[in-house]
Amino acid sequence: MAKHKYIETPEKLWELFESYVLHEKQNPMYKQEYVGKDGRTELTPLETPITFEGFECYLMDQEIIEDLGHYSRNKDERYTEYVPIITRIRKNCFVHNFRGASVGLFNANIIAKKLGLSEKVETQQTIVQRFDFDVND
Repeated sequence: MAKHKYIETPEKLWELFESYVLHEKQNPMYKQEYVGKDGRTELTPLETPITFEGFECYLMDQEIIEDLGHYSRNKDERYTEYVPIITRIRKNCFVHNFRGASVGLFNANIIAKKLGLSEKVETQQTIVQRFDFDVND
């Protein structure tokens, strides 16, 4: 017996992702800052990174589904029509985070680790061979 799909169509999955992005934009995090000579407190809204994990949490909070693992893994090819949308969602998350880190909106080190990026440093290694000589020869 085929398992019921909680998200009926790939188009519905994309609509849910768009609603997640909108939700994140409408619900920023806030940074408390002290302004002026008297140190008046102000809350500055901050954009947050869009992540696949955050999307899954959003879907959980909306009581739609707890995990997109079946859709991502496409085991037994039961979710083949969802693969392009899952790929599109992951790429959108990647680009959003990369661009945000590039312009200083997000912490570049954290985003680089999250995205699996690393700075490659080339080092040159000198090999020294040691020869032992017997002075009595």
